[in-house]
Amino acid sequence: MSAASPRVIFLNRVCWPSTAATAQLLTDLAEGLAARGREVHVIAAGEGPARHNGVTIHRSGGSGQHGGLLSRAVNYGRYRRAAQRQLAALLHPGDVVVAMTDPPMLGTAIMAVAAARGAKVIHWIQDIYPEIVTAHFGAWLAPPLWPLRARRDRAWQAAARCVTLGEDMAQMAAASGVPSERVTVVPNWAPRELHVPAPAEAVAARRAGWDVTGKFVVAYSGNLGRVHEFTAVLDAAEKLQSQRDIVFLFIGAGARFEQVRHAAKSRGLDNVRLLPPVPREHLASALAAADAHLVTLKPDFARLVYPSKLAGVLAAGRPGLFVGPVDGEIARLLVKEDCGAAFAATDGAGLAATVARWQADPPLCQHLGRQARAAYEGHFTFEAALAHWEEILRQSAG
Repeated sequence: MSAASPRVIFLNRVCWPSTAATAQLLTDLAEGLAARGREVHVIAAGEGPARHNGVTIHRSGGSGQHGGLLSRAVNYGRYRRAAQRQLAALLHPGDVVVAMTDPPMLGTAIMAVAAARGAKVIHWIQDIYPEIVTAHFGAWLAPPLWPLRARRDRAWQAAARCVTLGEDMAQMAAASGVPSERVTVVPNWAPRELHVPAPAEAVAARRAGWDVTGKFVVAYSGNLGRVHEFTAVLDAAEKLQSQRDIVFLFIGAGARFEQVRHAAKSRGLDNVRLLPPVPREHLASALAAADAHLVTLKPDFARLVYPSKLAGVLAAGRPGLFVGPVDGEIARLLVKEDCGAAFAATDGAGLAATVARWQADPPLCQHLGRQARAAYEGHFTFEAALAHWEEILRQSAG
């Protein structure tokens, strides 16, 4: 990397050592760029500056943790204000600022500071706000949010680049007035630990630890968030309850974890188990210990969120069962790559039938798993994403 390469400054509320999804992605990318010789800074919440694997981390104060909506709003506002101040003090002319979307609308908050200091801005769009708010709470909120959407659109239009996770998101950016040549799709990658498949011994030990040896395991691994859909999954588990060799595992945490636990208990689903999150260093064996993996998304969020857990599923070489918009991007990818199946949010019967068919036909399931791994290697490796980002930074700086 040339010594003249501009500095890169990332902004996101969470970063190392947080294990939140955006924190892990940011940490991977920042450290990857630093390893290639770039000077990389991060402004994140928390206490005390740090330097980790070549990346300088500036802390904005506060814990970064929150409880309900009010606490979340207070923390978001505190971080935005602190990040603006720190960015203003840190920026040099020619720097490239990469703003993520935690907290929402972060990119709009730093555009004026970046412009005043002669820096370029890239929006790394993980979620699309304020439309997500309308999807959560109802269309009646759309008119009051129009001013925020207009500000967001202006920020996107003024940026050197908007980086989205998929084509559906890219189309929304283009529809918001961003020239197509300044919109780039870079999918979120699977955790780097998954690039090498887990040893068979580790997978067998994991299955034994879960007490699922000899069973067909359908797993949901990761955040059980408000945007995720679980009705069809529980319906499928209920229809398959008599098949004692099929089990559904929910491995993770999140806003809907207890809701799913209560629903499974109230239905008497003893083929559904809920387990705590798996540390990243054990993720490869945990994902490979399942026979198939669930990825879910509520239909209202089809173009606003891209579940990044899909990359990990494919890296593990396991077929995907997508519950969500059957005409959406994830459903299209599973069909195109021949590595899974998609179901509407109300199609528990179809999901149950497919799980039963895969369980009864191991060669078919193994074929789909090989196709999944090929899809990962073709689209979701960290090395490919890092190369894309190097080119994006080069072009943006120019």
